[in-house]
Amino acid sequence: MLRRFSTKRVLTFLVLDCFGTLAMLLLSATLRDELGDLPLPLVNLAKALGISTGRPWVAVTLDDVLSPQVFILVALIWPFFFMVFSVYDGRHNETLGAELRNVFLAICVSTMTLAGILYLTYRETPRMLFVIFFALDAILLLSSRVMLWAYRRSRNGQRRAQRRAIIVVGAGPVGRNVIRQLKKYAWTDIDLIGYVDDDLDKTGQEFEGLPVLGALDEIPALVKTYDVKGAVVALPLRAHRRLVDTCRTLQRLSVRVEVIPDLFALSFPSATLDGFGGIPVIDLGQQGAYGWQRLSKRVFDTIVASLVLLLLSPLLLAVAILIKIESPGPIIYRQDRIGENGCSFEMFKFRSMRVDADPDLHKAHVTRLIRQNLSLEQVNSNGRRSLKLEDDPRVTRIGRIIRRTSVDELPQLFNVVRGEMSLVGPRPALPYEVQLYKDWHKRRLEAVPGITGWWQVKGRNRVSFDEMVRMDIHYIERMSFWLDLRILLLTPWAAITGKGAG
Repeated sequence: MLRRFSTKRVLTFLVLDCFGTLAMLLLSATLRDELGDLPLPLVNLAKALGISTGRPWVAVTLDDVLSPQVFILVALIWPFFFMVFSVYDGRHNETLGAELRNVFLAICVSTMTLAGILYLTYRETPRMLFVIFFALDAILLLSSRVMLWAYRRSRNGQRRAQRRAIIVVGAGPVGRNVIRQLKKYAWTDIDLIGYVDDDLDKTGQEFEGLPVLGALDEIPALVKTYDVKGAVVALPLRAHRRLVDTCRTLQRLSVRVEVIPDLFALSFPSATLDGFGGIPVIDLGQQGAYGWQRLSKRVFDTIVASLVLLLLSPLLLAVAILIKIESPGPIIYRQDRIGENGCSFEMFKFRSMRVDADPDLHKAHVTRLIRQNLSLEQVNSNGRRSLKLEDDPRVTRIGRIIRRTSVDELPQLFNVVRGEMSLVGPRPALPYEVQLYKDWHKRRLEAVPGITGWWQVKGRNRVSFDEMVRMDIHYIERMSFWLDLRILLLTPWAAITGKGAG
C-alpha cells in the first residue's frame, strides 16, 4: 500500500551509489588538477574558509589523491552510512522529499567521515577536493532519484488504468485519517476510489475528497465495478465480527487486505507490525535509540567529540591553567551521575568550586525545586534569571565565567568518547535527585545522557522541574539525527548568551 522498493530498484541504486560515487571521486580529482586558478571571487571565498587555491595545488598528483586506500575507504563508508540512514528502505522514504533528505544526510555524514579519517592519515589530501567531490556526488545521487520519480509520475499519469485501485472500509475517524495519510505518503501506483460504510447517513457523502460508495454488503459489486486490487479496513473494535467477515470476503475476491487497528491507546512512535505463524503482532518497540539508530548515533558522537576535543585543545589548556592558578585542587571535578537505565558513571567537569565546597547546599536547593516543582516566577522575588543556585559562595571567579558559558561542561566530551554519554540527550541526574523522582520522571533515564539537549536550548534553567522532564521525554520519543543536529546548532547560541545559566 505504502511506498515499497523492489529488489531491482534497491540493487540498481546500490550499484549506482557505490560506483557513481567512486566515479565522482575520480572526476573531482581530475577537475581539481585541471581547472587551474579559480575566479577571483571564489579565490577570496576559499581563502576565507582556509582552503588552498591557485596553482600551488598541482604539487599533489592524482596518484597521491587517488591512492587505493582512498578508494577502499569510499567503497566502505558510503554503503555503510546509506544503510544506516535507511536510504534503500521504502518505509523510511515515504515521499520524494524524505528520500532526498535521507540521501543528502548520508552523503554529508559519509563525506565528513572520509575527511576526518584522511585528515588523521593522509594529510596531503587537498581540502578543495572534498568540496568538489561533495557537490558532484550530491548532484549525481539526488538527481538520479528525482529523474526516476519524474519518470514514474509521468508513466503513471499516462497509464491510470494500470494503477492499483484502493477502497477504504469504514468512513469513521480512523478511515478518514487513513485517506489523509495515504494522500500524503502513498506512492504513485495506487488510485484511491472511496469508502464503504454501513452507516446509511454517510452514503453519497464525501470525506477527505472521496465519496462513500455504499454499504459493506455491496463490496463484491464494487470490487468488480472498479477492479479493486487493495482494501484498507479501518472499522472500530465494536464491529469485530463485521471486520472478520469483511476481510474474508475481500480475500475471496483476490483483494489484498490491510487492517488498521483501532487502538488509539497503542499509538507509540516506535511501534511496528510483526508476526509469527500468521498471527499479527504490534511491536511497541523500545524507548530511545537502538539498532542501527543507536550505532549511527554512537559513530557520529565519537567522530564529532574527537574532532571537537582536537580543535578546542588550546581552550581546554587555557581554562585548566586558569583554574590551577586561582585555587588549589584538581582541575577536573569527577562526580557520580545516573545515566541510561539507572546505571551510574563518573562524569567529568572543569572544577568551578572550591575544594572544600559543601554539597548539602545544592542538595537542599534541588530537593526544594523537585518536591515543590517551582517555576521561575515562583522564585523570582529577587530578580533571578535562573532556577539554578545563584550567588553560590562555593563558586570561584573563574568558575562563574566557565559556568555561565558552559565551558565547564567540555570535559564531558571524554565521557562521550568513552560511550558513557552522548552529544545530545537528557542531562545525567545526580543520585539524590533520582531518589526524589516520581515514576513518570524516571522516563528521562530511558536514553543515553547528553552534554546538551532539548531542555538546554529551549528551557535552560528557566522552567520547572516537571516541564524539564517533559522536554526530555519529548526528545526521547522523537529522537532522530535531524533533531540532534538541530539541538547541536542551537547550543552555541544558548551557551554564548548564557540565557538561564547559573
